[in-house]
Amino acid sequence: MSNGQDFEEGQRERKLRRRVFYLTSATLALIIGGFLIWKLRILILPIIVGGLLAFLFRPVKDRFRVRWLPHELQVLCSFAVIGLALFFAFNTLRKHIPDEQQKLEFKVRLKYKLNERYRQMMAKLPERKSNVVTPLIEDEAGPLMDKVNQALELSPEERNLFLKYAAGYNGKPPTQSKFVDYFRVNQNTSEYAIPEKTPAVAEPTPSVAVAPTPAPVEEKGTSLESKVSAWMLAPLIFIFLGFDNGQIRRFFISLVPNRYFELSLTVFDRLDDAIGRYLRGTLMECFLVGLTLTLGFILLGIPPGIAVAIGVVSGLLNAIPFLGTVIALVIGVGYALIAENVTPLIPGLNPNDLALYVLILVVFTHVLDDLVFQPFVLGSAVNIHPLVVVIAIVAGSLIMGLWGMLFAIPTVVVVKTAVATLFKELKDYRII
Repeated sequence: MSNGQDFEEGQRERKLRRRVFYLTSATLALIIGGFLIWKLRILILPIIVGGLLAFLFRPVKDRFRVRWLPHELQVLCSFAVIGLALFFAFNTLRKHIPDEQQKLEFKVRLKYKLNERYRQMMAKLPERKSNVVTPLIEDEAGPLMDKVNQALELSPEERNLFLKYAAGYNGKPPTQSKFVDYFRVNQNTSEYAIPEKTPAVAEPTPSVAVAPTPAPVEEKGTSLESKVSAWMLAPLIFIFLGFDNGQIRRFFISLVPNRYFELSLTVFDRLDDAIGRYLRGTLMECFLVGLTLTLGFILLGIPPGIAVAIGVVSGLLNAIPFLGTVIALVIGVGYALIAENVTPLIPGLNPNDLALYVLILVVFTHVLDDLVFQPFVLGSAVNIHPLVVVIAIVAGSLIMGLWGMLFAIPTVVVVKTAVATLFKELKDYRII
């Protein structure tokens, strides 16, 4: 009996030492891992972006899978196709980017049109003396318009450059006469805010001025340099993962003990499927939002080239919640305020109310995205409660800004899929 008890006690001690060893190793690994992640946190985003790009590239690589062609040549052919597509896309987009003359004309037109619309709106209000609401509107809108005019005011160098373009400069035809008239009217725009009479204030006694301590320039330069060098990892990770033929996955799975081999393989497959469905659903949702905005802008009479540009930019940025809507609203309303000779394709619409129609279109597209595109396109892929999505987006924006909003939902998808799969498989294998 004593030998049996000694053996059992020895077994218990060995198990206790093993558990202490595992617990200590796990604690040290978490501490060291957390320290390294904190120190190298600037590398997290580039690594994630490069990995996601490689994940999106994989279906393209699979399309070019030819048995008799080596894997490296197949990947190079895929890279060539993507490069050509990006080249033609940027070349087409570059045609719609305004040059120096068009930027000056845009600022002149925008300032003139905003002041014209503002004066028309204020003229429709009752007289200041006979109404209480009119003074309140003028007191609030006047200073706001003054700030807008200051922001759109051309600098002396820009004014001289605009006058040069008006007469024909740098091999370009002269600016249209109506834009020159807008420019002259803008020079005589007065302030709308009513100055208040302030009592005379005695001159302050001179005091010794203390020179502010200049901010260290080296830290900013080093920070910018480190960010640029960190983001150089994204294309490198994309290229190396693009050439990967499953070696990385097999390496990580080989580290797993045989007892958990099938479990780890199931988790990898579920994560791969969940991320793929989420990315495909997000791309489809962005495409539908961009298509809806493009068709709506064309129906409102906006030229097809500008409508497609606004729709593409807003659709791509719709991957970041609320950003696509804001961009579409700002660009669309900005163009509607300066648009001239616009004829809506929908009968009965007044061209003078184009900005209002753009606002209605953007709100309608956002509601359609929330009620139709997201539930039906992303619903099967994400399958997350809307409250969790809102909390994740807000938390992500507080932690990492726009990048946090972009990666909030995929992070929730990954965590949910991993945890659910782990618990299900551990129960099935009777490990827990």
